[in-house]
Amino acid sequence: MYYKPTRNINILKEGTYMNSRKESGFTYIVRTAFCYALAILIAIAFITIISMGLDAMQMAGKAKSLKADLGELTASIKEKDFQRADAATDKLDNSIDDIDELLVGKTWRMAAKMPVVGEYVDAADSLVDIVKIATGRMIKPALTVIQEYPLDSIKVGDEGFNTYTMDAYIGLLEELNPAINDIIGYLDDINIPDSLGGKVTQYTDKMAMITDAYAVAEDYLPLLKAFLGGGSDRTYLLAAQNSTEIRAGGGFPGSIGTITIVDGVLTIGDFNSVYDVLPYGTPASVGPSELEDTLFGNWMHYPRDASFNPDFERVAEIWAKAYGNKSNTTVDGVISLTPTIIQRLLEYMGDVELSDGTVLNGENATQMLQHDLYYKYYNNASYTSGTDDVVDALFAETAKATMSRLVGDFDLNKLAGYLSVFNAGVEDRTVMMWMADETEQGYVKDVGCSGGLNDDPENPEIGVYISGSDPCKLGWYVDVDTEIGDAQVNDDGTRTYDVTVTVRNTIDSNTIKTAGGYILGSYEGAWRGYIHLFAPSGGTITDVKADNNGSFRHATYENLQVAYNLSVMIYPQKSMVITYKVTTAEGVTAVPGISMTPTLQGYR
Repeated sequence: MYYKPTRNINILKEGTYMNSRKESGFTYIVRTAFCYALAILIAIAFITIISMGLDAMQMAGKAKSLKADLGELTASIKEKDFQRADAATDKLDNSIDDIDELLVGKTWRMAAKMPVVGEYVDAADSLVDIVKIATGRMIKPALTVIQEYPLDSIKVGDEGFNTYTMDAYIGLLEELNPAINDIIGYLDDINIPDSLGGKVTQYTDKMAMITDAYAVAEDYLPLLKAFLGGGSDRTYLLAAQNSTEIRAGGGFPGSIGTITIVDGVLTIGDFNSVYDVLPYGTPASVGPSELEDTLFGNWMHYPRDASFNPDFERVAEIWAKAYGNKSNTTVDGVISLTPTIIQRLLEYMGDVELSDGTVLNGENATQMLQHDLYYKYYNNASYTSGTDDVVDALFAETAKATMSRLVGDFDLNKLAGYLSVFNAGVEDRTVMMWMADETEQGYVKDVGCSGGLNDDPENPEIGVYISGSDPCKLGWYVDVDTEIGDAQVNDDGTRTYDVTVTVRNTIDSNTIKTAGGYILGSYEGAWRGYIHLFAPSGGTITDVKADNNGSFRHATYENLQVAYNLSVMIYPQKSMVITYKVTTAEGVTAVPGISMTPTLQGYR
């Protein structure tokens, strides 16, 4: 069986995404609450029909008042008249209290004991409680925040975000969480009569959609709150990693920008060449160990090359310290992006035009940045020494333009889409994050985007990482496929899996004829590099064999067994097939996931 790279994260359901993008999350919450008020009207209508006496007439009148109050609240929200909405909410509360008072009266208590009728009374009583929660603990807090922090205040011109406004809405979401859980509890326990089931189901389905969306957002709230800094100033590095110059940790970080938070305003700065941003040598305080020199050559002595190490937490630590030393700045965190994420973002934000006339969009950005521009400026016919930095400059320009567009055109209606892009990036290691503070880094790990080596035996993960050691742009042509066989249960309770890794160099002879040395590197299109194979935490890796007779050494790094080869050579149109056995920790039954260096094979 074949497994794509997996991470322990939640992904938005398609239905949730499609519904959430129509309106802002908070408006959607409010509107969902209204649905429950309508649900109670349905129940009351049935009760009114089958009941008799003055109380039934009173209930019908109260239901009519409730409906009018509901209409007033809905209209005021739609018109963004939040003071009027506050008043309407108070009136709605009074109407609910009146209905509640009737429901505990003698007639309705007697009706509750009657066959059939009692089911409707019980349903109405439960629905009243739901509406109380929705209005008192959801709508009112939301209106308070919206009035104090209007949604349009989240942006500061076209340059940044107001972190105080963002903090306020994060706090609101945290406040709404218990209310949402309580409503879910009521819905689980409520006994809806069959004749009402179809009508009420549509409202429970809507709550299911919002709770699914909130479950994803909830996972990120502690991290987002920490990222905003709680009123303190912050500096983050934003590394644009180049996957065509493939590295275990994501790619060569050709351009690095900054995200700063100063006096409550978050802005994204310019991207500059890594050679200008980072110093030549790695600071001694975070310098590589002897084991790291053994595993990754001497590359980690240079901060720009630290991503030969697949452990992004370690890589980010080096980048942060190196940048901080050179700029005399404390770095609070590092974010890594690749062109594939840029392409996914452009699907939602629209086209970006570069200074040379190149137009990037949600379909072509990766190919343009990782292939086409290199052949435009670096093939045999066009290459001159004066073009050495042109693609790197365009890469930096792209990163800046995309981030600026994200800020300038930010739309809360697309928030679910942005989140789905981020989630997809987390899953395939094209988005990774590190925070300098240990507690805050814990939040990063909780959402699965640390890019660190897996240390959880209960959720096993094998690592398959490759790095090009010859400076070139052949990453576009490199494919990596990993297959895991069925489990073999051993006498000691462990499980062993046969793993096959196939690394292909797909470049053809015609391409080689037109590509220049800048693209091909030193070996006329042959890819030279490193391969690191990591065992799951608490597990082992054995019987490593390569079909080209390449030999693998063994070591233990960060308490993980690793097999590695630092002299891989794969010629054009050739493959290297590696087979080995992985055994997971005793008692672990889960099939290992795969953490893998992001490749570009899906974009060719």
